Amino acid sequence: MPNQMTLNPFILLKFALWIATVVVATLLLRRRQVTSKVRLAFLVGGVLVFGLLFGLLVPAGLNPNPVASLRTLLTGALVRRQIAPPVAAMLAILLLMVWVSNKTVCGWACQLGLLQDLLHRVKLPKWEPPFWLSNTVRIVAFVGLVGGLLAAGLDWIGVIDPFQLFSFSLTWAIALFAAALLVASLFVYRPWCRFLCPFGLVGWLVEQVSLLRPRINRDACRECQLCVKACPSGAMADFYADARLHADCFACGACIEACPHEDALGWRAKA
Repeated sequence: MPNQMTLNPFILLKFALWIATVVVATLLLRRRQVTSKVRLAFLVGGVLVFGLLFGLLVPAGLNPNPVASLRTLLTGALVRRQIAPPVAAMLAILLLMVWVSNKTVCGWACQLGLLQDLLHRVKLPKWEPPFWLSNTVRIVAFVGLVGGLLAAGLDWIGVIDPFQLFSFSLTWAIALFAAALLVASLFVYRPWCRFLCPFGLVGWLVEQVSLLRPRINRDACRECQLCVKACPSGAMADFYADARLHADCFACGACIEACPHEDALGWRAKA
């Protein structure tokens, strides 16, 4: 991947569009302009452009996604004992975006995350898993990824990689897992991101100290907790309670849209 990443202009174009999308999304969040219709337009457009269009433009297996950058870096470091600078730079920039504006890159630019988010909008009963459960499973999955690479050079994600759905490069294992994941997305918000994604776990650690995120002005807050009810991941409940650690926030903007008091909640830095 490293050499082809530097040679393929479409891969570099997609990376540039990721950055542009994060900038636009952050501006919309800060200006309180993320409505349900705006969010839906970005979800549909992101699936079509970042997923299907680049899935056709980029050779199968090379369509960039945040997970691939981390997997490639880990494989290089643990199996080949070398790190490709372009891959390290890509991962560093992705994590920098997480630090600047929470998980905006996951929430607005990752094709698989966008597809899960879109499917979750279907009006069906929902299950909100406790964060301790989803994060424990995700930690175990990450340990399994590192352990498999160290012990046998095995990357378990490659066996069931749901991102291959966008390149139409499917094995039976990938097809069955992707189908199960998409069905699960109807009932659980972003199951891949919250239960299995290695970049999601690393990004979750970074977002604990992110610069921009939902922040409450306690003087203006009327304690209606509409923001907490609107949050699909449970993160807003942690922000509201001033918890030391918060669940994954995918920068969807639902909390800010739900808040009826403009000064009470915003996408901003700590005062």
